[in-house]
Amino acid sequence: MTRIFNPSKKDSQGNEVDEISEILKSELKSRQSLNASYSLRSFAKFLEVSPATISQVISEKRSLGRKSEEKVLEKLGYHSKASDRAKIKKPSKSSVKLEEDIFELIGKWYYFAILGLSEVKGSRADSRWIAKKLGITSQEANQAISRLIRLKIITLREDGSFYQSSPAIVTTDEVPSMAIQEYHKGILKLAQLRLEEVPVEQREFRSVTIAGNSKKINKAKKLIKELKDLVVDSLEVGPRDEVYQLSIQLFPFSKTEN
Repeated sequence: MTRIFNPSKKDSQGNEVDEISEILKSELKSRQSLNASYSLRSFAKFLEVSPATISQVISEKRSLGRKSEEKVLEKLGYHSKASDRAKIKKPSKSSVKLEEDIFELIGKWYYFAILGLSEVKGSRADSRWIAKKLGITSQEANQAISRLIRLKIITLREDGSFYQSSPAIVTTDEVPSMAIQEYHKGILKLAQLRLEEVPVEQREFRSVTIAGNSKKINKAKKLIKELKDLVVDSLEVGPRDEVYQLSIQLFPFSKTEN
């Protein structure tokens, strides 16, 4: 789903509406609903615009210049009708790329785990069964099932089982997102718990600290993606009786400006 920005939007009375202001208000509110401590300053840093400017635009005391406006819209995933600068790519048949606004609805780790459970023998769309399998509450499981059905991502069978009726889902790549950050935070917390709970024979945790060349980071990221695909391909061979999470972290110890 592609967001469309229309600079000449009008309300029901025919009055001009400052849509940039409305977009920023909505986006900030959405991010704060995920993280109560998320500030206007954090939002401005993400948009690469000063906090004072963002505050004034939201309160409709000033407008953004054309270049700044285009940069902000691009950051938020919008395509402007007023410009052909952005080429909209049609998603491949094998995957659906979710915009941040959709991903925020299913940004918790157990949504994807539930999709994985749909391929496990004996799975059923029962909130208590799913809650027990994943270690979440029945309420969380019930809300997740309802949302996945509403978004037409899963479909229920008559026998109580379910299957993923949408194409494979991937998040937007290389795009900063509070929702994606929250997802990874949840995975890291879960990994800490499983480190203590799961026998070493059933898990693999490895870590290495190196001094490396920062100019090679893109190559390293490409190799990690290739490794991820190899591991997934090997585990998907034969009957599927468990859902696994593969997480690989590569990050600098030093705090950098960029």
